[in-house]
Amino acid sequence: MDTLNPEERRGVGGGVQQLIVDGLDRVDRCTTCHLAIERPTVALGVEPFRAHPGRYLEWHPPAAFGCTVCHGGQGLATDAAAAHGDVRHWEEPLLRGPLVQASCASCHGDLEAIAEHVPLLLQGQRLFEAKGCYGCHAIDEFGGTISQDLTEVGSKPYELIAADFEMMPPPHNRITWLRRKLHHPRTLNPGLGTDELPPGEEEVFPSAMPNFGLDQAETEALSVYVLSLRELDPPASYAIPAPPTARPSYESQVAWGRAVFSRFGCAGCHGPDGTGGRHNWNAGLGFEVPPLLYVKAYFDEASLKQLIRDGRQPAYPASADRPIPPLYMPPWKDRLTEPELNALVAYLFSLHEKVFQPAAREAATTAAD
Repeated sequence: MDTLNPEERRGVGGGVQQLIVDGLDRVDRCTTCHLAIERPTVALGVEPFRAHPGRYLEWHPPAAFGCTVCHGGQGLATDAAAAHGDVRHWEEPLLRGPLVQASCASCHGDLEAIAEHVPLLLQGQRLFEAKGCYGCHAIDEFGGTISQDLTEVGSKPYELIAADFEMMPPPHNRITWLRRKLHHPRTLNPGLGTDELPPGEEEVFPSAMPNFGLDQAETEALSVYVLSLRELDPPASYAIPAPPTARPSYESQVAWGRAVFSRFGCAGCHGPDGTGGRHNWNAGLGFEVPPLLYVKAYFDEASLKQLIRDGRQPAYPASADRPIPPLYMPPWKDRLTEPELNALVAYLFSLHEKVFQPAAREAATTAAD
């Protein structure tokens, strides 16, 4: 800013500017460089004279919110790289572009009410459930226990999220790590070190997290959602809680069971609609998590319920001299109610019927001909 002549300043003063936001315990100096952020009358469309897009500052006045609570970065810094968090040892990089949607969940409990402003965040939230992430990961004490609790993963220190930067090129920050982890899980945090593998298999790096085949748009949406899971407890005056939700109703026991299967993330290991196919290194059934299409052929109602309640830890290994399979069936007795369990079993038994009914109809048609 010091190189600007008086005409270029357009009436904007110089020196360090800062916003002190007591309610959020923030001190931001972003307006030292972003001179016209809330002064569209002097905006030129280019920095340092670019106004904030949209009407967001009408709803989030800088004096009450500051900048970094939504955008990330290092509020006290006075040079661009440090202010944007693009320096070593700063764990809150700037949320550029659509990534800033991740911040909205900190205050807005009802995201559907602001859906036009957070499309990626909502898409990522739906993907998280659709891909079965709750089967292994818990959020706010809901979900599985196989892998890391994601309750505050968007703000946890790097060592607590096992961010292994040695296995990825720069930039080394949370955003880049999440994108790579979600897009190609087994390129990061591979699971087992070479010293844990049998001789001759040093190049095998099995990871418990499946590759869900996300495209770039899905990866970005899921990254936004995971980044939104952060530690920020704003004062009550900032929070906009979600309204009470109506208890869902289902047309049948099977439909309810399908919703239970989805909500608790069973597809994360067993695949969509129980089709299986998730890789589980050294597991006894073809190195894969078994499908659920045929459970009715092997279990009666009581035995299947008992397996779901108690789980199976560890999974049966294919070879005793290799490490135990990373994925296993956790116990669900403390998470599923008895009515939910009944509905889930009804749904799983219905999968068997879907497999064999078409074959039975074909056989009957052939016999009739």
